[in-house]
Amino acid sequence: MAWNREEIINYIKDSRSLVLATVDENGFAQLRSIGGYGADGLQVYFGTAKTSGKVKQIEQNPHVALLFQHEGQQVPKNVTLYGTAAVLGEEEFESGAAVIRERRPQIAFQKEESNLYRVDVEKVKILDFGSETKIKEVRAEELRRTTDSGGSK
Repeated sequence: MAWNREEIINYIKDSRSLVLATVDENGFAQLRSIGGYGADGLQVYFGTAKTSGKVKQIEQNPHVALLFQHEGQQVPKNVTLYGTAAVLGEEEFESGAAVIRERRPQIAFQKEESNLYRVDVEKVKILDFGSETKIKEVRAEELRRTTDSGGSK
């Protein structure tokens, strides 16, 4: 199956959680599962406590990867987004929290205790062992262009 932008977005929205990859101060990859996330198109938002290790790691290196994989699949599939995480300022905090609460209404973020991040996606990788092309990578810009011009990829 050739995945188009809408199929990628739906796969992300239908995932229970994401796996966030950051890099620690020693250059080692750090992975953690995050359930408190939301997506607006290909932009993903997530929150964390200001005291978490993720905050320091993102400050040192904002390049992250987000892996989405549905549970119980018969044929392995997943979507990985690669991009830059940016902490949301005062003006964006509430709109970012609203995107996350669309998925997880029970989550409340306090500005004094939490950082919210927006990941600006640069590249998308699709792994689908049920398709002829098992791995496909596409620049996020290409996916945005196909929507703007009315086509699909």
